[in-house]
Parts: sequence; C-alpha cells; structure tokens
Amino acid sequence: MKGKSKQKTSLTLQQVIDVADKAYPDGLVGLYHRAPYTCHGDTLAQFIAAELTDTFNTRAGRARQLAEAAHAIANAVRELNSVIRALENA
Repeated sequence: MKGKSKQKTSLTLQQVIDVADKAYPDGLVGLYHRAPYTCHGDTLAQFIAAELTDTFNTRAGRARQLAEAAHAIANAVRELNSVIRALENA
C-alpha cells in the first residue's frame, strides 16, 4: 500500500519537464528533453531540460521534486544575474 501512496504523490521526470515546457515559449524544453543532443537553436531551453533531468529525484514526493526543480533553476538565475552584473560593470 505504501508504494501506491508514494506513486500518487510523486511525479515522473516527464511531468516536471511538462511543467517547465508549458511555461517556456515554443515547447523547446520538452523538445530538448526528448532529443537532448540535437540542436534546436535555444541553448537556454537545452540548459533547463538538462538541469531538470540532472537534479530530478525519483524517490522524493511531488512537493519536494518541484521544490528541488525550482531551487535548481533559481540557482541558475542567481548565477546568470552575477554574470549580467559583471558584464554591465565591465
């Protein structure tokens, strides 16, 4: 019974990708997830798909999976903001 309960409260990687894909223009996150080594012309979408794949935890529940995915993308945003500030101040 415990396995079924966890199954209902967990997401698949595809479901996490689908959440991001719906928020990203043109469905490119999903496309990069399905064909990660094909160039589709959007390296940010490629990065998002790779980051979500690399940080996905199959053993976590739904809330934790989404929190970890959001945390991974938020870390990337902070790093990108640092690069932006450096470029603006150069």
